[in-house]
Amino acid sequence: MPEIAHLDCNVVIVDLDNNIDKAIGVIANICSRDVAVTVMAYSSRNDATSMRRSMQAGAREFLIEPLLPDALREAFARTASRRADQTKAPGKMMVFIPSKGGVGMTTIATNFALALTKESGAKVVVVDLDFQLGEIALGLGLTAKFSVVDALLNPARLDSEFVSTILLKHSSGLAILSSPEDYNFFHAPVDEGAAKLFRILREDFDYVVVDTGTCHGRIQEMLFGIADKLYLITEMTFPALRNGHRLIEFLAARDWCRNLEVVLNRFNSHHTDIDERSVTKAMTRPIDWKIPNGYAAARAAEDTGVPLAMGDSPITRVLVQMARAASASRSLSTKSAAGDSAGLISRRCQERGDLDGSPRF
Repeated sequence: MPEIAHLDCNVVIVDLDNNIDKAIGVIANICSRDVAVTVMAYSSRNDATSMRRSMQAGAREFLIEPLLPDALREAFARTASRRADQTKAPGKMMVFIPSKGGVGMTTIATNFALALTKESGAKVVVVDLDFQLGEIALGLGLTAKFSVVDALLNPARLDSEFVSTILLKHSSGLAILSSPEDYNFFHAPVDEGAAKLFRILREDFDYVVVDTGTCHGRIQEMLFGIADKLYLITEMTFPALRNGHRLIEFLAARDWCRNLEVVLNRFNSHHTDIDERSVTKAMTRPIDWKIPNGYAAARAAEDTGVPLAMGDSPITRVLVQMARAASASRSLSTKSAAGDSAGLISRRCQERGDLDGSPRF
């Protein structure tokens, strides 16, 4: 996948015939990594199930034998038209992961998203992936009629319009894709719709903040791979530090630590058993953010439904600093990407003699 990403392709064609399960995984991976790339699925058989699965994973076209010139021309013409409309950089993925349950990840992710909305002035959505017991909507004083599960269980219906109908809106302007209100188990697979959902969210929002909650398996692995920033939330307890160390080892083995930031929640400089030096040693890296212990303020926010970020507190000040750092990094990368893209297009057009700037495939 990294090699494909470095090719800077306009189109990737994925053959379904040899191993359809692996091919569907490749389609989902490419679509989740780069919303600007068009994936076309190819098969020698006109199979409705293969077509449905590939489209749910994010493929925009389905090619079958015989490959007629007119059909190919139309497919590439649609791709060129979509690329002409893609003037906006994809939204940044801000993924929060806990080192264990109860470390305060949901509180941090929710209030970070609120602070990011205020500080950046951009479009921000927060996604609650705790399918059974999510609390983001509750913490914002809202009640959800629809949830992220409605999106994941209906991949064939997923588009920007459908997603907009299941979002909640907070008074701050923050959009919320909530967890279900009812406790339930979901026996239908939800993995294939995840890549498509996050591609749509990145197209529609400047920032996508994700509380990974209880999601696991392919969805969590996909999020780790596409995250522009990974926030690992831990605290000054032995189980949390042990698990944090294990997570960092896992991420490092897959070269996913480049965008990792470690957040030490409930920081207490007077902790008698574990000091900051021990935390740094356990994490094998410096701590990026230290959020002070503010149990009373956090508890009051939960009980009243008025988030911490709507007021002023030591916790809020750190979260505002995190939000400012995140929005500053996006501003720099957007300017760089715009300049790089303009130069790259100009050079390629000159090399090919393609003066109208149309993409070649």
